[in-house]
Amino acid sequence: MKHTIKCMFTALALLLAANVHAEQDPYNCLTINQDFNHIIQAKKHGLYREAMQSSSAQYQFDQTLAFSEYLNISKALIEARNPHAQRPCPISTPVTQVQQRVPHAQVVSDLIAPFELRQPNNHKAILLIHGLTDSPYLFHDLAGYFYQQGFNVRTILLPGHGTAPSDLAHIKMTQWQHSAEYAIERTLTDFEQVYLGGFSTGGALIFDYLMYQAQVSDKIKGLLMWSPASQAKSEQAWLAKYVAAIPFVTWLDKDADVDFAKYESFSFNAGAQVYSLMNRIEEKQFNTLNRHDIPLLLIASEVDQTIETRASLKLAKFWYQNPDRRSQKQDKVIYYGQRDKAQPLLDTQQALVIPSCKQTSLCAQVKEIAHTSPTNSPSNPHYGVDGVYRNCGHYLSKPDLYQACKTQEQVNVGETTADNIQAFSPIKRLTFNPYYPHMLASIGEFIQ
Repeated sequence: MKHTIKCMFTALALLLAANVHAEQDPYNCLTINQDFNHIIQAKKHGLYREAMQSSSAQYQFDQTLAFSEYLNISKALIEARNPHAQRPCPISTPVTQVQQRVPHAQVVSDLIAPFELRQPNNHKAILLIHGLTDSPYLFHDLAGYFYQQGFNVRTILLPGHGTAPSDLAHIKMTQWQHSAEYAIERTLTDFEQVYLGGFSTGGALIFDYLMYQAQVSDKIKGLLMWSPASQAKSEQAWLAKYVAAIPFVTWLDKDADVDFAKYESFSFNAGAQVYSLMNRIEEKQFNTLNRHDIPLLLIASEVDQTIETRASLKLAKFWYQNPDRRSQKQDKVIYYGQRDKAQPLLDTQQALVIPSCKQTSLCAQVKEIAHTSPTNSPSNPHYGVDGVYRNCGHYLSKPDLYQACKTQEQVNVGETTADNIQAFSPIKRLTFNPYYPHMLASIGEFIQ
């Protein structure tokens, strides 16, 4: 079934305006994180919170639209509406290396736009779908790995993303669903074998696409899910849709939005829409949902402070116990936590892997694995060990700790549980996976 995706596409005049906006300060995408006074001004005045305004046109397309044209439309949208779009971004990633980009000539729009890495054949492909407030940059490390394994790699940009946080204040869940459906079905048309990978909201969209269809293409050979959005960690998440309906009440969090690859401010509507999406695949819906004979690899952290990992494990068990499955032996759960917490929530025959951590290893330096970390390599130039960006949004209501987290020479790093914040402040939220090589080895086994 074909759906229409409506993209907001702005005029050339606004593109020029965006260029001027980005050139009004002296920072590139890295150095902007090193001027705390500017961070405070950006946070206070919302310098990057609102998308560039314009008179806009609607672009409609369906599964007949070539993916290359989809990429062009998405890039133009970013360049027209993102106030950071033309900010220099001199970093090198596995994706930019494949694209043969020159780092000093890059701008932010080059790094956050959806992309495709093509092989000289159409044999196999993987489609990667990012999470809420993220961008395709989230997959720059993994995309390089999959390309090395012989995959054609595609990413998409979910509606409301890649521009500014204000665009998520007006988005609808159905727009994400239509975007995911287009990308999945376009990829199934273009390639012989397809793997689907999703982080957080991206994972929920893939499950939603599959579980509301009685039959799906046998070209789909595997699912890879990093911290899929199965249930919100916060018990107050259900309130978001009611608060979002109150006139002039827009923001749950107002941050500086100096992370070029991910929004830091968060609207009530964004929370309401992802809550509605998660409701479609939650446990009480299991008796109405369809399962398919497709292998599943799940990567999740026990202490994830965004998603309730217990719900993700129950979802993995439900998928595994499909009586029509023939590929159960290929399913695997990589769990960053204690075995006795995960095992009771899984089938007794389900493969559960708990990575070990030596005291001399990088993993020993972090205070548990965060929701924001699984897809990124420790060598990521923005989110990795040596990256200058620090995720400190958990201190928005505590200015002194926010400043310490952003500026103190040495800070702890890990998931922002209440216990960790109390014991290890200032602590920045972990944005890379210290078990990354182990995860790649497990992925390699899964995709063989």
